[in-house]
Amino acid sequence: MIMNVLSQIVGFIGSLCLLLFGMNMLSNGIQKCARLPNANHDDRQHFSDLLHITDTLENLSDETCSLMHTVKKYVSTEGFNAVSIRAKEIENYVEQVRIFFEQVSVYFTIGLSQDEKLAGEAIEQKIDETKKELKKASRKRLEAGADVKEELNYIDIVRKIERAGDCIYTMLQSV
Repeated sequence: MIMNVLSQIVGFIGSLCLLLFGMNMLSNGIQKCARLPNANHDDRQHFSDLLHITDTLENLSDETCSLMHTVKKYVSTEGFNAVSIRAKEIENYVEQVRIFFEQVSVYFTIGLSQDEKLAGEAIEQKIDETKKELKKASRKRLEAGADVKEELNYIDIVRKIERAGDCIYTMLQSV
């Protein structure tokens, strides 16, 4: 179970790194093109939008790396291994965000209709709702006597996954 969570996060980071590498190369080219005397206002706006997406991808990369370190720290506690429901909850939540990332990546590549943008907003709202549900379940476990440190680590993981989803949503708005 824990290996599934870690492999999902590593796979997500791998996909993110490939996209980020491409975007960094693109941003270098964009910066050079934006300084060309024949770039019109629309071109410059498009370049600016692409640079904003690159910045958002860097933020997403930071969030994902932070998440990986937190999961590694949490795995070292016995709580994550002992209670598989927590691992399954995290695994499902990471998968939800990973699918959203893949959808936004496709939108970036082929374009985005207004309906697809609205669908993306609904996905982001579902990610927020899931965070609330997971945090509520954690509070109930605390009230029932669960280990405080384990639950705080769990909530930290949930929060970081949701922040990764927020970065993806920011990218969606920029597409």
